[in-house]
Amino acid sequence: MKDLTGARLGSYEVKERLGAGGMAVVYRAIQQPLGREVALKALMPSLISDEGFIKRFEHEARTLARLDHPHILPIFDFVVSPEVVFLTMPLVRGGTLRDILDRGPLDGATAWRYLREVGEGLQHAHDAGIVHRDLKPGNVLMHADGRALLADFGLARSATQDQRLTTAGFTIGTPGYMAPEQVYGHDIDSRADIYAMGVMTFEMMTGQMPFKGASAVEVAIATVSNPIPSAAAINPRLPDELDAVLRLAMAKEPAQRPQSVRELVALLARVPQHRSAVVAVPTAVAAAPSVPSPMPAPPQVVGASPTITILEQMGLRRLEPVSDTYAGWYVAAATAGAQEAAGPKWPAIAAGASTLAALTTNFENAFGAEAVARLREWGRHTTENGLAARKASPREQRAIKLVPSRKRLAILLNAYLESLDEARGGPAHASRQIDADRWWVVHFANPFAAGRHKAEKSCHYWIACYEAMLRWAGLANDWLVDEIECGTVTGSGDCVFGLKTA
Repeated sequence: MKDLTGARLGSYEVKERLGAGGMAVVYRAIQQPLGREVALKALMPSLISDEGFIKRFEHEARTLARLDHPHILPIFDFVVSPEVVFLTMPLVRGGTLRDILDRGPLDGATAWRYLREVGEGLQHAHDAGIVHRDLKPGNVLMHADGRALLADFGLARSATQDQRLTTAGFTIGTPGYMAPEQVYGHDIDSRADIYAMGVMTFEMMTGQMPFKGASAVEVAIATVSNPIPSAAAINPRLPDELDAVLRLAMAKEPAQRPQSVRELVALLARVPQHRSAVVAVPTAVAAAPSVPSPMPAPPQVVGASPTITILEQMGLRRLEPVSDTYAGWYVAAATAGAQEAAGPKWPAIAAGASTLAALTTNFENAFGAEAVARLREWGRHTTENGLAARKASPREQRAIKLVPSRKRLAILLNAYLESLDEARGGPAHASRQIDADRWWVVHFANPFAAGRHKAEKSCHYWIACYEAMLRWAGLANDWLVDEIECGTVTGSGDCVFGLKTA
């Protein structure tokens, strides 16, 4: 393909070539007169000569341009001319998930963060009738604010169209991530993307692909014939529950897989991060192990949780909140965020919900497998709206970004916990630095957990709150949020969250 560096394509000045793939060459370009830097993706000449492909691709470009989601890379423009056909989109310089995985397998919290974000974007595309068909780590970009962005829908097809690529020599998908039906060349639907997400999960957690071979053909043969390997056999720290989910996600028959990304993400949310249920603590402090169970019975209310006991041994003073509710101004902010996240289901969710705990339960009942994503959206809206409402927020945001990462986190945590204490009417939140790379934060007698008993962690609202706060401060790339212990699981009502370096 002719190098377009230095060319002027309409309003775009092509500055440099960034890379190439099987379908296109990507350039850095400047859109004039805006002066906006973009990624310009020019299709290969062999594809331009296929009129049917161009028509289908233009249709899908229009469809993708209508997708509006924080975890999908948007399309700015689509231009067809006799000489060149190209797309333009934001230029993302943070690398890809492939770059991260090349450094080794991920821990559970990091993998869960990326899988959740990719899953949310993929579900949004599926809801719009778009199947990606080439989901893999190289097509997940890392935004500067820490978000994972699902990109390169160049192989996507509309789930409502019965059109198929017929260009000679054109390979659909990437061996290793392709579902068995995709290898056979059969018609595919969104369940092929679910299979690819299962492969990505396996690779994130083990550092290896589930099926290998000396050539693409050998990988394809292994995909359709070999049994699904055990991730726990490769990495003994992984729980058996992960293998159970992967067997579903990578089932040979599409009908045996989860039937939506939302369902797969909900299954992954219930998987423990480690084989042992021992709380991760410094070696000087030992935690009593418990026997993991895939379906534990609802816990009884207890006086103190294991993690709180450990923190007390480390010098953290236990707090006894004076109130089990939040101030009216915070309830109003949280209610507004809940209404945004609930959408048309808000009247039914709000009915009879006199507490935030009841509101959380109503979200779970109303949205089922989608509840995790909705609860996270609720927490994000609440925090982002609260930050944006403060007049001093832009000035403080600029100032705090000048502070080094670790010190910035300490300042941010103290300020955030003070604001939560104000909402509770007294001390109810505390933090403890575990080591240079970890902080634990405790919400004592968390009203969101009051009276709720669940078998799996469920404080997704608060994880999203902390993540939104980190993004506001420019720390999303530096720190990851995890739920160490859930007050609804222990029955104590005390929730512990971890922030650790990425």
